[in-house]
Amino acid sequence: MTHLHDILTGGVARHADRVAVIFRDRKLTYEQLLLASRIMAAALRASGLRPGDRVALLDENSLEYPVVVFAVSLIGAVFVPVNFRYSPDEVAYVVNDSAPRLLLVSPDYEARAEQASARFRTDTRIVALESAEALLAGSVPPARVADDSRDAPAMIMYTSGTTGFPKGALISHAAYLANVEAIANAGELTGDDRLLVSLPLFHNGGLIALLMPALSRGAPAVILPRGFDPDHVMSLVERHRITVTMWVPTMLAMILEAGATERHDASSLQRIWYGSSPIAPELFARVRAAFGARLYQFYGMTETGMTAVLTPDDHAIHPQGTGKAMAPATLRIVDGSGADVPDGAVGELISKQAPLGMLGYLGNDEATRETVRDGWIHTGDMARNLGDGYFLLVDRKTDMIISGAENIYPREIENVLTAHPQVAEAAVFGIPDPVYGEAVCAAVVYVEGADLREADLIAHCGERLAGYKKPKRVIAQDALPRNAAGKVMKTVLRAPFWQERERAI
Repeated sequence: MTHLHDILTGGVARHADRVAVIFRDRKLTYEQLLLASRIMAAALRASGLRPGDRVALLDENSLEYPVVVFAVSLIGAVFVPVNFRYSPDEVAYVVNDSAPRLLLVSPDYEARAEQASARFRTDTRIVALESAEALLAGSVPPARVADDSRDAPAMIMYTSGTTGFPKGALISHAAYLANVEAIANAGELTGDDRLLVSLPLFHNGGLIALLMPALSRGAPAVILPRGFDPDHVMSLVERHRITVTMWVPTMLAMILEAGATERHDASSLQRIWYGSSPIAPELFARVRAAFGARLYQFYGMTETGMTAVLTPDDHAIHPQGTGKAMAPATLRIVDGSGADVPDGAVGELISKQAPLGMLGYLGNDEATRETVRDGWIHTGDMARNLGDGYFLLVDRKTDMIISGAENIYPREIENVLTAHPQVAEAAVFGIPDPVYGEAVCAAVVYVEGADLREADLIAHCGERLAGYKKPKRVIAQDALPRNAAGKVMKTVLRAPFWQERERAI
């Protein structure tokens, strides 16, 4: 295989009539999925798109999502998934940064796209996304695919950087195919499985760690609609006899808190993959007690791809570990000088750029040079070397907040807060949350004479940021604590909230 669409064409060659994807009461076989993708690819070509052009998609999880991904791949274009939670300003940022020729939009997001378009600095056209059924009613185009390099970019996947602004990671077909194969192998996925896609498809987690491995093995993929209702999720597990899925710790906590395992038969579930954020020991123990499934912890990031796994057998050796490099990834834990740290010591986790990592950041050579050095991607994650290749994440170089598996960078929120005329200064940090792991908290210094309530400031953020980024608490301060160099000491702000527990990252 050389391109993402080879996953689909290979599936058609082996089992054309097998169901590939299921969404609500709609489904597509491998042959139907390829046909719909070819028809869309022909339409994209007819609109003037050529290899290397970019196509963005603003949509929730849907039956059409994989159709777009494969259609874009078929013509050699570059796919740009857009987080459906983004505000119009954030959508405009991604469009202006990636400059797609087209922004495909599902009906529910046409109004948001139109709002965002007032801020576009590109000639991007907004086009309504057709349903899979409408596509299949069209004429069958000739089987023609773009002839480009497997090392060409397949996607621009946006991930927040240390500045708080999203950066577009350019990821090749070759890297994604290597990731898909590595995940399927490490998770022991077979064609006899039935997989539930519980994560958003605009994330690598939903698209590359779940949907694509399932299709690569011939396992039907049941795609979960937007939202995570524990009873609905468990009803899908029961109805479709799901054997494997990936749930982030927040989802696991929601299922257990709702008592959904007591109302639905989960006996078909053989393997639970988890990751994206740390899992508390107490929650892990409850998950093991509630499910008879084998547990696999995966670790990775957008820039590196999925690089490590803690298998069920590994859990017995290092129950609180994070993982061990999985083939073909190469990981090291290094000190400030770049030397490998000894067993028991803490250093920065770095990942070999090839074959799983990104090509670099779109239009941001400086950030690429900071992250990729001598062929190694510096993750910014601090890890303890447990020996024999195992590691445990202990902290991050940045002050990133992980809430419900979403990475949140404080500076972006701080910029929005200080844009309010009655806010003089702001510092954002994470505080404990029983369901989401961490919640966003803001310490603010108001201007003299300000008349502003906490709810007003939270609403101000909600109008300008995705909902998961807005603060859950706002604390008024006379002044922010600073060190001798004048830098705000967020450790001082966080300390009172974490006295009774250890911060997991």
